[in-house]
Amino acid sequence: MGDAVMQDEGCVLCSLGGSSDEAVKEISSYIADSLGHVCIEEICKQTKKSLAEHCNVSESKRRIFLHITQHTTDQRVVLGNIMRDLVELSHLAKSSCIYTCEETGRRNIDVKGLSVYLKTVDQITSVYKMENMRVHAKRGRLWSSQQRPHM
Repeated sequence: MGDAVMQDEGCVLCSLGGSSDEAVKEISSYIADSLGHVCIEEICKQTKKSLAEHCNVSESKRRIFLHITQHTTDQRVVLGNIMRDLVELSHLAKSSCIYTCEETGRRNIDVKGLSVYLKTVDQITSVYKMENMRVHAKRGRLWSSQQRPHM
C-alpha cells in the first residue's frame, strides 16, 4: 500500500467518514466551517471533546490534527490547508527578499527571493478567487489568519 493509505489506517475520523450519523456529520461540518476562523488547535480540542461525548470515541488531538491536515479530502479543508501553507511560504519568501550588503551596509532586494514572493502572492490571490473561497469570505471566514500549532 502507498504511504497515503497507510497514514489513514486507524484514523477514527477517516473511519467515520461518510457516516449518516448526525453527530459525525456535525463534527465534519464544524471542522470544515471553522478552519478559516478558528485556530486549528481549538478545532482539534473541540473535535476530540465532541467525539468523546457524542460518538463514544477517544482520539488524540495530534491524530485529529493529522486528519485535518493530511487525510481529509473535503475541498474546504484542503483549500484552507493550502492557503495556510501559502501564507506561511509568503512570509518566509518576503523575509528572504531583503538582505544587507556586507561591504556597504545597504539593504538590497534579492531578485530571486522577490520572484518567489510575488509568485506565492499570485497563488494566494488565485485561491481566494476560487468560488468556494468566495463563499467563505462572504461569511467572514478568511483562511490567512491561521497558523499551525505545535502538537
